[in-house]
Amino acid sequence: MISLDTCAPAATPLFARSDYRPSCWRCRRPLNGCYCSLIQPFASDPRIVILCQPREAKHRLGTGRMAHLCLSNSALIQGVDFTSDLRVNREIEDPANFSVLLYPSNDSIDLSKLDELERRALVPRRQRLVVFVLDGTWKSVRKMIGLSENLRRLPTISFTPVTPSGYRIRRQPRPQCYSTVEAIHQVIELFTSDGKGSGAARPQDNLLAVFAALVNRQLTYTP
Repeated sequence: MISLDTCAPAATPLFARSDYRPSCWRCRRPLNGCYCSLIQPFASDPRIVILCQPREAKHRLGTGRMAHLCLSNSALIQGVDFTSDLRVNREIEDPANFSVLLYPSNDSIDLSKLDELERRALVPRRQRLVVFVLDGTWKSVRKMIGLSENLRRLPTISFTPVTPSGYRIRRQPRPQCYSTVEAIHQVIELFTSDGKGSGAARPQDNLLAVFAALVNRQLTYTP
């Protein structure tokens, strides 16, 4: 089992502020909880763009930044209303991209109900799939969508969780409400395999390994 005790934060630049514990500048975690040495970056297909609510970006138990650090070709953009965001609109308007929003709306396509060929057929030929993922509480995510006209125009995708979330360190509305990093892992899983896994180690599994290390370390502090 991967443990955060194996991290080597001494080689990592720090935030040196007297009113905070020394923290890693990359993962924003306290040094004794830094998970950077566990990360094995890889380029995912689909490409992931994480839209992070500013308050969530400051939460030390948030997993959007974790996913971004694991995915070498991802983007992490902070904001609430992305209607006029240049980076977001550049991704959406790029003719080489086929952009979708991961969000369980009434009109969303449930990837879990499609087979591998049907999932691949969702993406037009000669285009790259780009998945926008909202990172925040459910309340803040609904606000982000309500304000962002460009996001509301995107087709939406979703999946049906088959196991409860492992996010035992933050309160969730339901056991099947996944953290951002778990949701991203599931999307990558569905688009790169038959969704069942082969049993062999795969690059995307590092997402869950780092996440599990964070959860297990945090639970040691819970009375």
